[in-house]
Amino acid sequence: MVEEHKKTKDNPTNLSLNNTDLQIRKAEEYMKKINDQLSDRVSRIDKIKNSHAKFEHQIEKLQSGKNLQSKNAIMDIIDEIIDVPEAIKINSELSTLIEKYATEKLDLMKKLFNNEKKQTRELNQKLKENLSSIAISELKLKRERDNLEIELREKTKRLVQAERLSAIGELSARLAHDLRNPLTVIKGVVEITKTRNNNSNNIGFSSKQIDMMERAISRMSNQIDDVLEFVKIQSLRTTKNSLLDTIGLSLAKIKKSDKIKINIPDKDVEFVYDADKIEVVLDNLLTNALQAINDSGEITIRVNDLENDVVVEVEDSGSGVPDDIISKVFEPLFTTKIKGTGLGLASCKSIIEQHGGSITVKNKPSVFTIKLPKMLEISTI
Repeated sequence: MVEEHKKTKDNPTNLSLNNTDLQIRKAEEYMKKINDQLSDRVSRIDKIKNSHAKFEHQIEKLQSGKNLQSKNAIMDIIDEIIDVPEAIKINSELSTLIEKYATEKLDLMKKLFNNEKKQTRELNQKLKENLSSIAISELKLKRERDNLEIELREKTKRLVQAERLSAIGELSARLAHDLRNPLTVIKGVVEITKTRNNNSNNIGFSSKQIDMMERAISRMSNQIDDVLEFVKIQSLRTTKNSLLDTIGLSLAKIKKSDKIKINIPDKDVEFVYDADKIEVVLDNLLTNALQAINDSGEITIRVNDLENDVVVEVEDSGSGVPDDIISKVFEPLFTTKIKGTGLGLASCKSIIEQHGGSITVKNKPSVFTIKLPKMLEISTI
């Protein structure tokens, strides 16, 4: 209890409030005193007014001659007024009292102002201390946030690496199985050719045998390319390129029947991107489109030149992607094809995101949409 009283007593804010209350009570006492004195002075002034009124009344009587004793009454009233010169006295006392009150009021205001000034200084000092403490806390929070972001990036990177290693492990088993068949074909063709060459003087392969080997080699090459694109992420080599030229390079690689019609855009767009990687993306999308229409139908490539982005759409007239698997088409190792690795569209997504863009797919009709930013800088590699 003693400690609480001491704290209250020593608190500058409590002392200031007590002084203020004391000064206010003192001012109220002075006001009451002044009001009492004013009431007394007003009573005296009323008395003088009554005397003046009587004086004027007696003067009127004297002038009219109605009352011969008015002269004596007037002299009595004059003596009464002269004996009580209250007006001068009241004015003097009021002036002194008002001056005294004003002086004391000014002193009170000065004290209050000084108290407020002192409290303001104390509050400003506390505010500065609090702001300094907040700034230090914010700095600590910023450092902790930066550390958490770095840690999150590192953990995300390790998680992605772990997922890739897991995918590579699964892919290795699948790739070994997928490559065994074309290698068996090539081995068989070579053995048949060796046998024929031993039995005759004709050395060489027939056109059918060569086609068989080419298809087998092509299958192995495509699978190996898909694996390399997915596993080995290389830095972008960005230059200013013509999008129509890149589309043309992809179209030149595909073999299509006369029943397939491919519509390409009329207007070209030139901007900065990695031409080799975007060509890989277009190769995959065009290959998927050809397989979707089963060598009979129509493929349309559209290019929209926006203010900050370039949008490329690849649409085919096929049956489309089933609704129950459309959300999985960009996942690594997901495929509905017997001969596919499941890495083609996953690699496309990785390449487009490396450019800072996005790739999406929708059904009915089947349309793959690529969005690439125009603001990439030319690489110095």
